[in-house]
Amino acid sequence: MPVCVLRGCIEIVDFYESLLYSERMDVKENVKTFIEEQGLVEKGDRILLGLSGGADSVCLFYLLLELQEEFGFALRAAHIHHGIRQAAGKDAAFVKALCEKENVFCYMFEEDVPAYAKREGLSEEEAGRILRYQDFEKSLRLWQEEEHAGSQNKQYKIATAHHENDQAETVLFQLFRGCGLAGLRGILPRRKNIIRPMLCLSRAEIERSLREKGIAWCEDETNRLEDYSRNRIRHQILSYAETEVCHGATAHIGKTAGIVREAEEYIRKQVKNAWKKMAVEKDGVIIFDITSLLREDVFLQKQLLLYGLEQTAAKRKDIGAVHMEDMLKLVKKQGNGELSLPGGVQVKKLYRDLLIFQESRGKEEGAFSGLWPDSRGFLYGGKRPEIKTEKIDLLNKEIWKEYFGIQDISEIMKCIPQKKYTKWFDYDKIENVFSIRHWESGDYLTIDGKMNRKSFRRYMIETKVPQPYRSRIWLLADGSHVMWVPGGRMSTYYKVTDQTKTILQIQICMEE
Repeated sequence: MPVCVLRGCIEIVDFYESLLYSERMDVKENVKTFIEEQGLVEKGDRILLGLSGGADSVCLFYLLLELQEEFGFALRAAHIHHGIRQAAGKDAAFVKALCEKENVFCYMFEEDVPAYAKREGLSEEEAGRILRYQDFEKSLRLWQEEEHAGSQNKQYKIATAHHENDQAETVLFQLFRGCGLAGLRGILPRRKNIIRPMLCLSRAEIERSLREKGIAWCEDETNRLEDYSRNRIRHQILSYAETEVCHGATAHIGKTAGIVREAEEYIRKQVKNAWKKMAVEKDGVIIFDITSLLREDVFLQKQLLLYGLEQTAAKRKDIGAVHMEDMLKLVKKQGNGELSLPGGVQVKKLYRDLLIFQESRGKEEGAFSGLWPDSRGFLYGGKRPEIKTEKIDLLNKEIWKEYFGIQDISEIMKCIPQKKYTKWFDYDKIENVFSIRHWESGDYLTIDGKMNRKSFRRYMIETKVPQPYRSRIWLLADGSHVMWVPGGRMSTYYKVTDQTKTILQIQICMEE
C-alpha cells in the first residue's frame, strides 16, 4: 500500500476516534481513575517509566509528573537505544533533554538488538522486548541499592505506556495465533511489578492531548512499516474495522478484553479452590488425584491441568491447548503411561495419581518414593509407627462382662471396634512374634473363609497403589503372613470368631 494512502487511512481513523472519545473524561482524570480502580500505585512507590520518546511514553511521562504529588510516588525514567534505527540516537538525545528539563533522573542504555536476536534465534521485536525489560529491572536494582535500607518498605514498579490500541492489537494477534482466555484478556493493567496506567486511553486521545499542550515527541518510522505482524494488524485490520465495520471497534475490543480478564480471574479463583481438594505439591512434584479430577467439568479439568503445568514449565508460552488434550487422554486411558511436554516437563500416570514434574526431578534416584499422599489411608513412609496391644481372655466371664458391659458372650461380635487404626485378632492363631515392617518378598494375605491367599504385591496392584510407593507402606506380619495393612484390610485368617478364646487388640498410636 502506498505510504500516502496509508497515512490517509490512519488520519481517517484518528478523526473517527476523536469523535468517539470526545465525550470521555479528561485524559488526566481518566488515567487517575484507572490507576485508582486497578490499584496500580500506592503512596511511597518508586515508579520507573520506560521512556522511548514516542507520543505514548511522553504522554505518560507528563501524566505521571502531574499525578506524582497527588499519589505520593517517586518517578524516574529509563531509555534503551536498541541499535536498530539510524534515528535512535536522536531519540536518546530527546529523552535526555526532556528528563533534564523536568528534573527527572533517567537511566540510559545501549543494546545491540539485531546481534542479540541473531545469537538467540529470536525476532528483533522479541529480542528488543527481552533486553528492554532486563534493563528496566537493572535500573530498579540500581535505584534500590542507592536507597539501601530505606527501600525495604517501598515497592519498585515499571510503568509502560501501553494503551487501548495496543490492547486491541494484542487481542487480535493472540486470537489469530490461537489462544485461550489468558490470551483474549490481552495486556493486563498490572503484571507482577509492571503497571500500565494508560490502557484506558486511545492513541488518538494521547496524541490530541499532546498537541493541545504543545508537547513534542519523536516519531518511530518503524511503526509505519509493514514488516511486523502488529503493524499490519494496526494499519490494515484495525483501520479497516474502524472505517468499514464499526467506529469504536478498537475500544470495543479493549472492553471485551476487560470482561474476559474479569471472567478469567473468577475462573482462576475456582481453579485454586478445586486444586486444594485434588492436588498436592511435594518436593517439586505435583500429584493429582485422578478420581477427583474426573468428577469436575471438562473445562475445569483442563484449567486445573493448565494450572499444574504453569507451576512446572519453565515458560508459560511453551504450553498450548494440545498439551491439555494430551494430558486428558492420558488421564482417561486404561493403565499407566507418561508424556514428555515442552520445557522439560514430564507427566506420569500411576493408577489413581497423575504426576507433573521436571524431567531432571524424575531422573533422581528414588524420585517418587516419598511422594504419595498419606491421606489415602495406608500408613506410609516416615518413622516406624508405635503400637499398643492388649490381650482379652474370653474364657474369663468376669473379665469380658466388665470389659465390654455385655451379659452373653454371643454378643461379643457386636463389640468389634470399627476404628480405622484399631483391630482385633485371634491371638491363638498368631504363630510367631508379629512385627510391624515394610513389604518383603513372599508376603501374602488370606482373603476369604476358605483361606485362599493373595500376594501382597497383587493386593497393592488391585488397590491401585503405584509401584514406587509399595515398599514404604507399613504392615503387621506374622512371619510372611500379613495380619493387617493399617488403613487397609486384615487377613481373614486372624479375624475373631465365636471360637476365639483370646482377643489381641492392636492399636496404632495416632489420631483416628
